[in-house]
Amino acid sequence: MIVIISATATAFSAIYWSLSGIGSAQVLKQIQIHLHHPQLFAPRWYRFGILYAVITICFTIILTFEGIITVLWDITVKWVLMGRRKPGLYDWDQSSYCQRWQLQLTLSPLMLKDSGTGGVLAPLTGSAYIVWYFRALGATIGENCGLWVGGNPGLMTEPDLVEVIIFGIDLYFSIFLTVIL
Repeated sequence: MIVIISATATAFSAIYWSLSGIGSAQVLKQIQIHLHHPQLFAPRWYRFGILYAVITICFTIILTFEGIITVLWDITVKWVLMGRRKPGLYDWDQSSYCQRWQLQLTLSPLMLKDSGTGGVLAPLTGSAYIVWYFRALGATIGENCGLWVGGNPGLMTEPDLVEVIIFGIDLYFSIFLTVIL
């Protein structure tokens, strides 16, 4: 069953990430069919620029929606399959935890595709959006925290069990003054 689920998830992921290119071509075709503007597709010197701009805009919009849907999919799969994680020992033969975790990892290949290294999360590193994402997955992250501000997202497989608290600069300064005085 795992082989079937894994193959299906991989095939779906490949199809899913190709939708931006296919969708852009379809939008361009629909514009050509329904928008009877003779100057838009006429053989002029600037036609390539117009077509390139339309394709780029469509591709960017579709890819943005795909990224948002992917993040929402990952959060939903985590909460449906895993719920809130708790520290403890989970034996393969006595608990369904490990099997559910493997199923979650199998159903989440969308996060690893596209956007080059780091998947969908790479453009979010160092921003408040990645903090919101991990908080939605159950992590405890304090205010004014930046995750992976260097630009390369790391691995956080069990965010429920992660607690990141950064003290403000004023606290560091007061500790420094206390040590000196």
